Amino acid sequence: MVKNIVIIGAGPAGLLLAHYLSNRSNNYQIYIYEKRSDSRANNYSKRAFVVGLTRRGQQALKAIDGLWSSVKQQGIQIRKSAIYSQKKQGWQSFLRNKEPDNFSLLINRNDLCIALLNELEKRNNNQIKIIFDSPCIDINLKEHTVNLRVNDNSLITQSYDLLVGSDGVNSVVREAFMKRPGFDFQQKYFDTAWKTIHIPRPKNIAVDTSYLFRKIYREDRSRFKQYSLSGAAIPEINDRLCVLMFWTQEPTQLIGNPPKVQTYSDLQKMINEEWLPGIEISDEQAQEFCNQRPSTVVETKCNRYHDLPGQAVLIGDAAHGMSSYLGQGCQAAFNDVIALDKLLQEEADNLNVVLPKYSQQQVKEGHAITDLNTQLLPKAKWLIFLFNTAMGITSKMNKRFPKLFSPPLFFLLSQTTVPYSEVAQRFNFWMRLIKWSNDRVMTKVK
Repeated sequence: MVKNIVIIGAGPAGLLLAHYLSNRSNNYQIYIYEKRSDSRANNYSKRAFVVGLTRRGQQALKAIDGLWSSVKQQGIQIRKSAIYSQKKQGWQSFLRNKEPDNFSLLINRNDLCIALLNELEKRNNNQIKIIFDSPCIDINLKEHTVNLRVNDNSLITQSYDLLVGSDGVNSVVREAFMKRPGFDFQQKYFDTAWKTIHIPRPKNIAVDTSYLFRKIYREDRSRFKQYSLSGAAIPEINDRLCVLMFWTQEPTQLIGNPPKVQTYSDLQKMINEEWLPGIEISDEQAQEFCNQRPSTVVETKCNRYHDLPGQAVLIGDAAHGMSSYLGQGCQAAFNDVIALDKLLQEEADNLNVVLPKYSQQQVKEGHAITDLNTQLLPKAKWLIFLFNTAMGITSKMNKRFPKLFSPPLFFLLSQTTVPYSEVAQRFNFWMRLIKWSNDRVMTKVK
């Protein structure tokens, strides 16, 4: 029996799920509704950020013949990282991994979606229908229907057998879940904002290296009241460079810029002299950056990722929104896709069995990676030094005695597919220590 599967959101997770389902079976009629325009015809987001795909994400794409090859052509293979040293006044680069096939693929999120879209259209005729400019207006979980406003401004009602919410941190599907008894949802806004800008890549920026920077500013020589700024310069295809900035900001402050930036020239000076030395931006680019509304960092948690009577499920940021600190947001979403597709196959599409099992399996993984993101980012300088030193020692000891010492955090996340829940268990001590320290810092600031 053909099942109508409706996916709300044509982001990386929703598109990859369509690949998995159509690749495995012809018994699905898949409808993907996206509120934005087709990014191939209209590059709708100048603020699009770069997604990092390490072993977890790469393996998810390699499961579909030819998909990884198409995606890889749109990204940059990063083998080195460079960190700016204030003391030495220069960049210190290091090789991430000596193995030739072991690299991080950094790809603009729009380019990733375009590659997934193009491959879907190549492989499928009538099994998949993708409808852009179609925001979801209302969901009736009881009747298994979705109301949408299509591009000619008319309203349509789409019935479904399975509804998949892949519509991001402000999910409309999750909003429908919130009206159901027993569904618990938590959303937390952090005191961090971010902006991004895309510029031509300077000649002194290597194409295989990501450039990282972090600085802490103290307010009025205060011991506790401080602002942090993190920067990254990430190469893109076509000799472009994505400059990404994170900084401390009140969650309610909707318009703002990094600390000490009041004018366009302030931004140009700070980038070139303090944050990312050697990288210059034009007056027009500085103006675009300063006038851009900052995005906020949001964490979302749900006690379950499904609604059984409504035959609906959440994947990706709709289920577990998180910061980009560990670079696992997209890969965690891909893990959801793999888990859901595998359960559908194993249980012969019996949603009464699949959906509860999916929540049982993925909720602990989603909670683990969101906790790792927030509880392994120390604010106190002494703890930053202690944590980084410990990770360095752990890395060296693991190389010499791999059976006695666990790999460091970033290796486990980027070079293995160890479940997030297991990684969190291994780093439970550090998570508790950093949370305790950060809570003390925030209490003293207030």
